[in-house]
Amino acid sequence: MKKTKGAAYYLKNHGILLGFLVICVALSIFTPTFLTVSNITTVLKQTSCIGIATIGVGLLIIMNCIDLSVGSMFALNGVIAGIVVSTGAGGYGLPSGAGLLAGLITGVICGGFTGVIVAKGKIPAFIVTLGTQSIAKGLALILAHGMPVGSFPDSFNYIGSASVAGFLPWLVLIYFAVILIMDFVMKKRPFGRYLFAVGGNEEAARAAGINVDRVKIQAYLIEGFLLGLASVMMASRLKSAAPGLGVGYEGDAIAGCIIGGVSFTGGIGTIFDMVLGALIIGVINNGMDLLGVDAFYKYVVKGSIIILAVLVDRKRAGRG
Repeated sequence: MKKTKGAAYYLKNHGILLGFLVICVALSIFTPTFLTVSNITTVLKQTSCIGIATIGVGLLIIMNCIDLSVGSMFALNGVIAGIVVSTGAGGYGLPSGAGLLAGLITGVICGGFTGVIVAKGKIPAFIVTLGTQSIAKGLALILAHGMPVGSFPDSFNYIGSASVAGFLPWLVLIYFAVILIMDFVMKKRPFGRYLFAVGGNEEAARAAGINVDRVKIQAYLIEGFLLGLASVMMASRLKSAAPGLGVGYEGDAIAGCIIGGVSFTGGIGTIFDMVLGALIIGVINNGMDLLGVDAFYKYVVKGSIIILAVLVDRKRAGRG
């Protein structure tokens, strides 16, 4: 006789998705504009940049590492890309493609630097990225002279403002492409298997012949590339890049992963988990804006959700 799956099973395995649906239903009741096409598009645009960053951070968390420099990297990548294309004072006025390339290269270099220090220096990622957070923030302030970088050409702003068929923003399309590519990498490529192995038990992974140092460096390189892409997208959407761009984004990215179900102890998580978590954060931010909630309360709400999500993760893994 086939055993029927009970409510406890669905709550354990699909609780996050059910919670997301409950939040959406509640917001649609209290804010009639929440489910409008324009607002849904706004949520997707706002989520796309931080969503890409969440995927990058999620790879590290699966590997049982972390990156606290996400916000500062948004600022540095965006400022460098902005200076390259800016037609204002201090800008180089180069083609938009050069700005995109500069942002991506900066992200990759910084990611590679962090990965090498973590892997070869055997220093905890928490300490290393705390240091790179300060370095990146300082460089962004120095390069931008403490001021926002603007005067971008229309071609650079196009990605952040244009839509396909008049309703599907390019930002969202790029985000969808990143989701599909990274999902393929995690499920079908050896790197994905190695990442889970390292996060599950690093010493066992070494014993199995996996080059753990190389996996760590590759993970940080990929995260750096994704942060570079997200930073350029954000600068294009805002039509400016300030040294303060990205403040608190590391919290949103980490929260998105944990809320979505990526285990903070490593070895567990999917790209869908990261996407769903980032979307929940985006919907909560949007909902509080529509409800007129003071911006300061967002930090309280998100912090509380992170603590709750970690408690749930510990209980699910049998550690609490």
